[in-house]
Amino acid sequence: MGRSAVLNVRYLAVFRAVVKTGSISAAARMLHVSQPAVTKSVRLLEASIDLPLFFRANGRLQLTPEAESLLPEVERLFSNVQAIQDLADEIRDGFSGRITIATVTTLSTTLVGNAVAKFHRQHPGLRFDIRSMNTRHAIDAVATHQVDLGVVDVAPTGLDLEASELCRAEVGCIVRADDPLAARRQLKPADLVSHPIIGFSEETYTGRHMRAAFEDSGTPFQVSFTVNHTRTAYTLVQAGAGVAFVDAFPKLAGGFPELRIVRFRPQIETRPHVVFSKTRAIPVMARNFVRALQDEANKLVSGGEKEISV
Repeated sequence: MGRSAVLNVRYLAVFRAVVKTGSISAAARMLHVSQPAVTKSVRLLEASIDLPLFFRANGRLQLTPEAESLLPEVERLFSNVQAIQDLADEIRDGFSGRITIATVTTLSTTLVGNAVAKFHRQHPGLRFDIRSMNTRHAIDAVATHQVDLGVVDVAPTGLDLEASELCRAEVGCIVRADDPLAARRQLKPADLVSHPIIGFSEETYTGRHMRAAFEDSGTPFQVSFTVNHTRTAYTLVQAGAGVAFVDAFPKLAGGFPELRIVRFRPQIETRPHVVFSKTRAIPVMARNFVRALQDEANKLVSGGEKEISV
């Protein structure tokens, strides 16, 4: 039975350098180490594999037949090592790799979608897997390590979650530009009694707070159209179905130019957060992507002041 040995890759690197340069001294210069260090590494490699690698003939260092047989495999090994190093460089620099994101539908088509497009232009080799779902499922996907990060519309709770607020935006009244309500500086629940309301389910953050705002003012609250996607609400408003109480991100992102956002009072804020799991290693590029998210959030919010009626 052959002898078992754990090969030291550094010893193999020294062996390869001696072969390439033809001498111990030249290999030492190439590796920036002393000649005794090179000699010692070669001897330790020979001892570990129990084979002679070099002999001297006419004062010159020559490869043994055993070393000649090993050399192709050594070169193949270092070719693979270089490939690993190249891939690591590509992943670090964003020319390869994958980022998985769980997000809510509204943010997937606005904040997240815009940030992904911009970041991918800078890192074209990077692949994205974007999964749209409700807030609870998105947070669960992060907590159970199904995705690298989440982008949700509320601050999550959980000891194993790390969350960072991206921005703050108001829930507005979305109306058609030709609706008399579009000329108002702001709208209160009492102003909307006779208007069909389009909004989210009361299981959502926005839906709960809208009902509370109406009830606190003593105004009846009846949703005519319940939706689970902001763009659906915008489309209904565009078709003249009613007034929507939803986030303003599609409008702030440059869509639906024929609609207007009117402030609603009492104010209801949405606070998109990026979420990581504290118990999962996060890819470097996923962390870098958060900067693109933050830039896009800042851009949307700063542009929003021009879109909201004052």
